Amino acid sequence: MDADVIHCQDCSCMPQVDEEAIDLIISGPPYWDYIDYAAYAAGQSRRCPAWSRQRPYPEYLADLRRWYRECFRVLRRGRYCVVNVGSLRWKGRCYPIPFHTVGVLEELGFEFCYEIIWHKIAGGRPDARVIVQHPYPGRYLPNNRTEYLLVFRKDSTTRFDGGVPFRDDERLVLDRFFQCETANNVWHIMPACNPLERGHPCPFPPEIPCRLIQLLSRQGEIVLDPFMGIGTTARAARMLGRRFIGYELEPAFVQQALANLDTPLRLRRPTTCAYQTEGKRVPRPKNEKIRG
Repeated sequence: MDADVIHCQDCSCMPQVDEEAIDLIISGPPYWDYIDYAAYAAGQSRRCPAWSRQRPYPEYLADLRRWYRECFRVLRRGRYCVVNVGSLRWKGRCYPIPFHTVGVLEELGFEFCYEIIWHKIAGGRPDARVIVQHPYPGRYLPNNRTEYLLVFRKDSTTRFDGGVPFRDDERLVLDRFFQCETANNVWHIMPACNPLERGHPCPFPPEIPCRLIQLLSRQGEIVLDPFMGIGTTARAARMLGRRFIGYELEPAFVQQALANLDTPLRLRRPTTCAYQTEGKRVPRPKNEKIRG
């Protein structure tokens, strides 16, 4: 089986990958029809909404089943599959894609382990403008600044190390940044902003695959990204001493990914969250009962 390759085809069928040959899957599937990737790759507008297709939402969930059924086949027992998804609003209705995704993957045999909330710090959807324009009860929608990194495992009864002892040089660095940020299930990471990532409408910020690869795989192992895009996961894998296999439908994205493989990732200075108290203490009304 060849590694360090990107196949220009649908990941629902990966005949080039042997059964249980992948050590880690990092994936960011399309968010329903939110973006027309083919139109974007052809140089059209940044968002290129594809809602006009009006493809029923259950068809999208069926696509998730097709894609991740094949991912389940190729993943080693005891290993992890990470799915990056977020909720969407369409015609006044919210579609909770992350929560439906959990059910789809559990039906396929994946075991849900935990979620990591990716807080984007900036960007996202400014939904609170609704209540700003109409400041009355019942008009509240929060700004959407988060996405989910859903972490699944195939057969948790199988040891992660497969019986191969860890070496001393595999020890992770548990520094102050790890304690304040990575150890928590909320990660504060700015969206991708490097010029190399502008060839895709929603690329991974490189910090995400870098953290996941270090935490969930070992040196020399194979990382699969079934929605490779412009190759951020491949570059992270190469930088961290892993091998990669990718699948991507858009030829333009594949070409860009291959052209940039040897370009080092530019990781930004790490961000941690600090909390502070705003304003004065709010007094409790005199007649309010204390509960508990």
